[in-house]
Amino acid sequence: MRRMRDLIKIPVIDPNSEERLGWVKDILFDEKFNIVTGIIMERESLLKPQQERISRDDISSFGKESLSMVKNNKKKVQGTCWSKKVGNKVFNGNGEIRGTIGDVFVDNLVQIVLGYELSDGLFADLLNGREAIFEENILAESQDVIVIKGGSMP
Repeated sequence: MRRMRDLIKIPVIDPNSEERLGWVKDILFDEKFNIVTGIIMERESLLKPQQERISRDDISSFGKESLSMVKNNKKKVQGTCWSKKVGNKVFNGNGEIRGTIGDVFVDNLVQIVLGYELSDGLFADLLNGREAIFEENILAESQDVIVIKGGSMP
């Protein structure tokens, strides 16, 4: 299991030429099907940073220190950005706030979204650590709110 946070800012490499093409600016995933759909790559530029969406199908591997891109078919890539999901509120079944999303967990191949890391604030995180919420514990999910199992039933 890996955290998406650890994949941000790693270099994107062409494995044939070993040329650095850019770096991972963000990761895109489909919340409905729980799959990684691609990345947003930022190319280094003197004037204005250039961003490009790369499909997961065009990525051969996500290493610990780099990502290998085999080709870029310029396929249209949709999905929720990791950076827009982090910080969203998490509620239990009674509507009580449990915390916010601290990160997104994916499998080692960076293909399947496994769940979320729940943060309860800096001091609580330091004292108690962070909690993992896996997909089977999610009752409802939207772009900016997650409702998880838990809470007392009336």
